Amino acid sequence: MNKIKKRIKNSLILLACLCILQLVLVNVFFVNYQVLITSILFLLDILMLVIYFFVTRSIQMKDDEKIKEANRQAVETISYVSSKMPMGIVVWNDKREIDWLNSYADRMFTEKSIDGKEFATTLIELLKSNKDTFKLGRNTYRVSFDAEKQLAYFFDITEEETIKARIYDSQPVVGVLSFDNYDDAVDKMDDKEISYFNSFLTTLVSDWMEDFGVYVKRLNAEKYFFISRYEDLTKMKEKKFDLLDILRKEAENQNFPITISIGISYGEGSLDKIGDVAQNNLDMALIRGGDQVVIKDVADNAKPMYFGGKSSAKTKRTRVRSRAISTALQRIFSQATDIYIMGHRYPDMDALGSAYGVYALAEFSKKEAWIVLDQTEIIPDVQRCLQEIHKVPELEQRLISPEDAMKNVKENSLLVMVDYHKPSLSISEKLYEKFQNIVIIDHHRRGEEFPENPLLTYIESSASSASELVAELVQQQSSQVNYLDKMEATLLLAGMVVDTKSFEVRTSARTFDVASYLRSVGADAPMIRYLISTDLSNYLEISSLIAKSEFVTSDIVVANGAETAKYDSVTAAKTADTLLSMYGINAAFVITKRTDGLIGISARSSGTINVQMIMEKLNGGGHFNNAATQLSDMTIDQAKEVLLKAINENINELYEEE
Repeated sequence: MNKIKKRIKNSLILLACLCILQLVLVNVFFVNYQVLITSILFLLDILMLVIYFFVTRSIQMKDDEKIKEANRQAVETISYVSSKMPMGIVVWNDKREIDWLNSYADRMFTEKSIDGKEFATTLIELLKSNKDTFKLGRNTYRVSFDAEKQLAYFFDITEEETIKARIYDSQPVVGVLSFDNYDDAVDKMDDKEISYFNSFLTTLVSDWMEDFGVYVKRLNAEKYFFISRYEDLTKMKEKKFDLLDILRKEAENQNFPITISIGISYGEGSLDKIGDVAQNNLDMALIRGGDQVVIKDVADNAKPMYFGGKSSAKTKRTRVRSRAISTALQRIFSQATDIYIMGHRYPDMDALGSAYGVYALAEFSKKEAWIVLDQTEIIPDVQRCLQEIHKVPELEQRLISPEDAMKNVKENSLLVMVDYHKPSLSISEKLYEKFQNIVIIDHHRRGEEFPENPLLTYIESSASSASELVAELVQQQSSQVNYLDKMEATLLLAGMVVDTKSFEVRTSARTFDVASYLRSVGADAPMIRYLISTDLSNYLEISSLIAKSEFVTSDIVVANGAETAKYDSVTAAKTADTLLSMYGINAAFVITKRTDGLIGISARSSGTINVQMIMEKLNGGGHFNNAATQLSDMTIDQAKEVLLKAINENINELYEEE
């Protein structure tokens, strides 16, 4: 009604304006015919207004109809969305109760017997965690939220997820397989025996791969290449790559001393890149001691997965490799302006001995070398050793603090990391970060943390110690002009004695060859006995820790110190070694609060249990039968709980089923 009144009012105003304009024009131009022309114009105005009125009314009616039609369509659409479209809509209240839900959600709740309050709680938890998918039975749903209105709408993406899973399962997987110690195994075989041996290995590998639908091709006598889908790799992982166990047992039955290592890669990348990563993974498996599988996605931030590693590392290094490393090291030394040698925090005798061995190599190359040592982080055994070093001025003056080293490092300076390879374990991580040129000499199995692009990596987990590796390099370069000082030889041999527990564990023929060489150049046995001896107070600390030990299994024990007591790493290690020397104990774990406030776990094994695997689960590492880790922000009891959980979760991996 208001619109009609307004239209009439506008029409009258327009008519009045036209009349005034027309009267003015008639009075000016048509004086003789004023009445006639005025009448005609007035009638025409009336006619035009009538037409204008009806036209605008018609247009207005069409607009109203359009609005009504649009409203009708909107209502129908909303009704369809809320009742027929395959999308659930749910509104909940502050009590986590469902206030309203559309027909789709109602049907879903009825069919799946979903409790409204429980579902609302699930949605709220998803909202808090910023997740956008959830599962109900076999179906997967994507959900979106309006937190202010406490509303969620979701739709089924099961088919989409199924397609994604199929694509993911179909991605290519590249693997490289190598037999450990193949050359040693066939060294004394005749042609007939080698032929049988090769047939035995090929049959074993081919039959196992065939079970998973894998394409495998033999590259040479000791190496194979294979391609599969990720779906096949998943099945292999479910079997925990039992090929390792099968081969080891069959080889033992046939009296063949051989194991197998595999490197596998997959992911979003070219086959060329996937193949390179697979080869790198194989190298890592070999560096870690062999008899294991290393799997890693090609993505840079991906973490490797490890399977196997149930047997102790076999000696794989040869004199040819040692000579090649020695030559490469000489070349690297010749290009460096000066050399800095650094071990791990709280260095032990092996770290110190190998450091002085590398210093001797630097002297052979006529290079200035410094041994980085933090005098505030010294264990008692090393403190006793330093007292002897202070008596030899030419060795004492080679020691440098991390702070002084930071001031002297040049662009072309070289860092040699001895007895460790994890940057976070450096005596000074800030000093480590200043170097672009790095060499690594270590005997611990390689872990995930590793320097980027080192110039040379010499990691041999089959070696007894870093001192053994360095002493062998020294032996390669020694001559009448270049030879070890008596004290340097003593420190190297002391490092070997400590890490082998006086040549009782982790020894090989190479170990005794190197020890014999060191004795021949003047290593002082009585001084070594003095350096590694235990004083009475330390012995009592060890005894108190042993008194608190308890069995986890029939041959695994765990000992822990008091929450208020602090111990150095050597005391914990000696406690573990002492426990291991007792009858029936094959693995020992000692938990103590360290002098730096961290909780340390020292692990030792007789060689039948892989303690490194357990320590890696706790972000540590080390050797198959000699490993450790450090934990922060927890108590002794919490650390013990974490350790026991790791042991129990991997108990089947620790004990090989017969």
